Amino acid sequence: MLKRSSIFHLSSFSLLSAGLYCIPVIFFLKDKKFSESWLLFLGNGLFLFSIFILGAMYSRKNNQDQKKFNGFTITSTGVILSCIMILVLALVYVPDVYHTGFSNTVLRQSPPTIPHKNAHSLLFMMLANALIGNFCAGTFATIIAKSSAEKENLPS
Repeated sequence: MLKRSSIFHLSSFSLLSAGLYCIPVIFFLKDKKFSESWLLFLGNGLFLFSIFILGAMYSRKNNQDQKKFNGFTITSTGVILSCIMILVLALVYVPDVYHTGFSNTVLRQSPPTIPHKNAHSLLFMMLANALIGNFCAGTFATIIAKSSAEKENLPS
């Protein structure tokens, strides 16, 4: 089980990963057309890249007294933090997304894949991308980082 101090130590890395994910999300929300959904996937790629780099940095150090890299903890807390950041960013950039009922003003120029009945489908799309995309990307990066670290530590 992880100690409280190691959870706080690892949460700083997950905050960095979630922050990198939210940079393209800001550009997605500022556009107001919501047609550039590839920006959300770019955020997933940045999330994957940051967790992989953190895992590679930890595997390069051979100190026994350092805290152990736990990519699954970083991934899960990063996903939670990125969802919270999406909710806050949506509140800042598109505050009408939280209104109930018909929201023609929010989704005026949105693509046809987002139903114009309510704006909650936009929020659902962003949260589903953060949950599924970041979890899969972080898990993949963790597995690759751990397997590359094991290959480097094998005696030849």
